[in-house]
Amino acid sequence: MTVVIAAATGVSLMSCSHEEAKQAADAQKCGPSTSKAKAAGDTPDDGSVPTPDDDAKNWGRSDGCTYTGPGDFTLDLSTCPSGFDNNAGITDSEIKLFTSMPHSGALAAYGAISDGIKNYLSYVNSHGGVQGRKVSIDVKDDQYQPDQTRKNVEEAAQSGEYAASFAVLGSPNNLNLIDYTNKNCIGQFMVAASDNQFGDPAKHPWTTGFGLDYYNESGIWASWISKRFPQGAKIATISIGNALGQSYIDGFKRAVAQNDGLEIVDEQTNDVTAPNVDNEVTSAVASKADVVVLAEAGTFCTQAIGAIEKSSWKPVVVAAQPCAQIQTTYAPLGKQGLTGNGTNVVRYYYAPTDPDNPNQDFTKLYTDTMTAAGLDPKNAQYANGWFWAWYIVQALQDASVMKGGLTRANINIAAHSYDSTYPLMVKGVVGKVSGVQDAYPFEAGGMYTYTGATPTTTGHFEQSGPLIDNSGKLGNWEKAKGGS
Repeated sequence: MTVVIAAATGVSLMSCSHEEAKQAADAQKCGPSTSKAKAAGDTPDDGSVPTPDDDAKNWGRSDGCTYTGPGDFTLDLSTCPSGFDNNAGITDSEIKLFTSMPHSGALAAYGAISDGIKNYLSYVNSHGGVQGRKVSIDVKDDQYQPDQTRKNVEEAAQSGEYAASFAVLGSPNNLNLIDYTNKNCIGQFMVAASDNQFGDPAKHPWTTGFGLDYYNESGIWASWISKRFPQGAKIATISIGNALGQSYIDGFKRAVAQNDGLEIVDEQTNDVTAPNVDNEVTSAVASKADVVVLAEAGTFCTQAIGAIEKSSWKPVVVAAQPCAQIQTTYAPLGKQGLTGNGTNVVRYYYAPTDPDNPNQDFTKLYTDTMTAAGLDPKNAQYANGWFWAWYIVQALQDASVMKGGLTRANINIAAHSYDSTYPLMVKGVVGKVSGVQDAYPFEAGGMYTYTGATPTTTGHFEQSGPLIDNSGKLGNWEKAKGGS
């Protein structure tokens, strides 16, 4: 009898132990915050540091492993790997993030974005951090090689030290990651690539895009060209031969089909390793098109604008966002005795150094903070880093007040649900996403013409039409690629 009782008791104890282990595992995977923030400190009231959105407290953990946000967005942590820790990278005093960018190789200049992010986070930390927690971001060099980006992210994820990744750079790099990050519940948020595929919350809930996406930007081009040429226009395109260039052209063709009278009569594509785009410009000249669209990046922007200016062809020139920065794209033209005057770009936020930037107080803060750190405030990529980091902090602030507290899941919800305006946004533009219903954060912008430059002085942008606002029209990737 005693043996039987002992055996039964043993089974009971084993059952209890198993249940406790299961509860502990569920708590690790799905549970609320296990850390407690310190006092928030004095957050500036000038908008230089975003504050939690009033609606954020209505979202977050709803039941067990389920987290909910606006726009029909639901996150189910029960599908995450067994070792998933909802509190990884988050302590009472710190939030640890990571990213991967090129700090060596041909595109090393873009690595300065992460330096700008670090600089802004340092400013935030000196003013109380995010609800009392300091925010850090570890940066891994990938030389813009997708396989190295994947390796960097896998190593960071497997370390268990980080809450999420933000601002990983590059279209091919992020496309190479998206299946891995979503299978393993790794935050791949606010990626530094504007492909519309990153706006697919239903299929890829652990990924969000950032910036003015290619379809919305190219849609603004088409609307503006249509108004500029009410009788119709013939258009040539010159694009870089990678995912960025293809996404722009796909989006532009979609928009052209929706604007009567526009016709693409010539398409040129340059290899990413080409020394210049002279051949592509020469071929496009033969089309005698009314408009040329440059879906380029980096030095190809300067080369294409310069080659067209030197030619006998005088089309209306429309250039993509990567070509919209005065210091990196237009200033080098002066060495060739050129100006770039007449080039048209979409703008939706100002660089701090833009002559027409209306927020001089924020510009002074940026300039002083960068200079104190020994960094050149004229570097446009540092400025881009501030732009990204401001919205990273917005997401973290929102997540910190959501139901269940600051967890990896709530950071995810927040990355799909912010509604706020960066201090250097063009008037009328708001950064806003709402789950599955509206996955693209910036959908408005104005066309601006570069003018007033000489071979020895840079010019400035002048608005060449009213703000074009397509907010909410694309919705998400499934809707956008269907053309509806």
